[in-house]
Amino acid sequence: MDTLTVTDVNDFFVHILVEHTDSGNFIASVPELPNCRSEATTRSEVISSVKEKVKTQLENLEVLKLEVTNNPWIEFIGMFKDDDDFKKLAQEIRDEKFVRVSKFKYDKES
Repeated sequence: MDTLTVTDVNDFFVHILVEHTDSGNFIASVPELPNCRSEATTRSEVISSVKEKVKTQLENLEVLKLEVTNNPWIEFIGMFKDDDDFKKLAQEIRDEKFVRVSKFKYDKES
């Protein structure tokens, strides 16, 4: 198994979710690191704070990279390429997702 040891935060990418709360504060969290969360009064403060927490958590962390060479799903790639019914269904799913995301954004802004 190939391993990858993270020696620098620049070698490892995570997502930072920033939420502006009703109270006016900002909350930042990192889904890849469950205990990595911070709250501050400004967006820049919360991002800076959560970045420091990420660095602290990664100091003693080893990331193992596992390559799956016998992925059973490979054989299904492209099987619906020329299927018009599948294209229609996929578009309906994308449209529904767009409606739900738009509604969620609207509800959050209201």
